[in-house]
Amino acid sequence: MSEIQTGTSKQYGQVPFFYINGLGLSNDATTPNSILDVAVGTCLDSTLTYQMYLNSAATVSSAFTGIGGLDTGTVAASTVYAVYLINDPVDANAPGCMISTSLTGPLMPFGYSAWALIGYVVTDASSHFLKGYWTNHDSSRRTFMYDAPQATSVTAGHATSATAVSLASLVPGGSKRLVHINTSYVPATAGNTCKLQPVSGTGFPVIVTGQVATIAVTSSSFLFDDLATGVPEINYILTNGSDAVAINVQGFDFNL
Repeated sequence: MSEIQTGTSKQYGQVPFFYINGLGLSNDATTPNSILDVAVGTCLDSTLTYQMYLNSAATVSSAFTGIGGLDTGTVAASTVYAVYLINDPVDANAPGCMISTSLTGPLMPFGYSAWALIGYVVTDASSHFLKGYWTNHDSSRRTFMYDAPQATSVTAGHATSATAVSLASLVPGGSKRLVHINTSYVPATAGNTCKLQPVSGTGFPVIVTGQVATIAVTSSSFLFDDLATGVPEINYILTNGSDAVAINVQGFDFNL
């Protein structure tokens, strides 16, 4: 049985499996740089106690704080924000959405006590929401893809020993997240290689081989990130210091 509230229902007995339906994210069609649209849907709250409902589409704006905006402060540049559905299972205040730099839960507004992570949004160097695409289906495993690959700090890397590449401004924190990586590798000599690995890895699950000297070869690959210095990173290594590589992030998978 369940105790029905506006926007929530309380679970009794056996703890249910985590279920999410809808709650898809998208850049607003009119103001994509500062407004994020959230579709209707339902999911369990973070404690697996309440089934939360968003019965009307909602928006999140970077222009203000509170419900429908940031949980606190002002929007920052080159930052990953978690997107949360929040609700009030006690007094039936209307559900809404917020963004936060905290990946473990937002600063809750007065009168609200239930929340659930429903995705991520990332800002660029001008504090604008980057354009992207979020999967929206009957599953807690979802994917975000940038509209265009985003450059890491390695735009012309020459390292010949395993060297960390920070993904902190483009990928949510946490280890073993599947990241979609694009590379453009220019070998000094045909047959040279560019290798990628999780920052704590010992092998190289991604190897890009240059086919023609000084001619770029592009690749798209999936790779787990990992934490070594507290932020998500991968390693790269080239055969020769005269080689060069640009490493970009196309997107990432996430679990809700």
